[in-house]
Amino acid sequence: MTTISRKAALALAIAASASSTSSAFTPQSFLATRAGSSSSLSMSTVDPTVVTKKEYQDICGVDFDDKTLSDRLKKTAYLYPKHVEVIEDFAPLVDKMVDDILLETGEKSWQPQDFLPDLSEDAWVENVKNLREMAAGVPDEVFVVLVGDMVTEEALPTYQTLLNTFEGCDDPTGTTESAWARWSRGWTSEENRHGDLLNKYLYLSGKCDMRSIEVTIQHLITNGFNPGAQKDPYRGFLYTSFQERATKISHGNVGKLAKEYGASDLQRICAKIA
Repeated sequence: MTTISRKAALALAIAASASSTSSAFTPQSFLATRAGSSSSLSMSTVDPTVVTKKEYQDICGVDFDDKTLSDRLKKTAYLYPKHVEVIEDFAPLVDKMVDDILLETGEKSWQPQDFLPDLSEDAWVENVKNLREMAAGVPDEVFVVLVGDMVTEEALPTYQTLLNTFEGCDDPTGTTESAWARWSRGWTSEENRHGDLLNKYLYLSGKCDMRSIEVTIQHLITNGFNPGAQKDPYRGFLYTSFQERATKISHGNVGKLAKEYGASDLQRICAKIA
């Protein structure tokens, strides 16, 4: 008799278990054909003398016990169940921050129009003229950076799509009431103002080819974006932490330069977004 290692026996036993479990979903014609096979694997189950519960748990990441079926199904729904557990532990804090600290919406929150000339007012022509005069004193190199910052902000649909790939943080229905889903939508609504404000300012400044910028934004969103998070919330928030910090620094630096060149309105805009 040929002997095989315990490791090989373990693998065979698990494969046999999967084979026998899948029978309920296999066409009868296939089962009839397989019934004539001499292989003993088709009728095997996991033998506790070959595969212990501890060994099965180590390999599959879940307990092999019918009493823990619901837990097993929940854990195997994720690629990163341990990371999801940690994310879920933050849910009460996230819930509180959404309601009380981070995100103001509607009438309570600032809006792009608060920083721009109101074209419904009688003095709108003079206000736009003042904006353009201040913008004219800002070097083109600064505006190049400002355009890059605006394009980054306008790619917001890509970022919300990315957030919805992070396990434990997604919004599967679009109106899910979980803490992380509410945070994702609230964060998106807050961020949406940034691109709107910069876009309108650049348009009113008259210093940019807005159509070319709009084409760039459309291409950017169409092409999508993959930072390599692989659905892992840890990798995802590691990336977003650096990305958010980078945009904060860039907006702040543009604001400082705008102030140096006399564009106090642009300095105020960048400071608010940063």
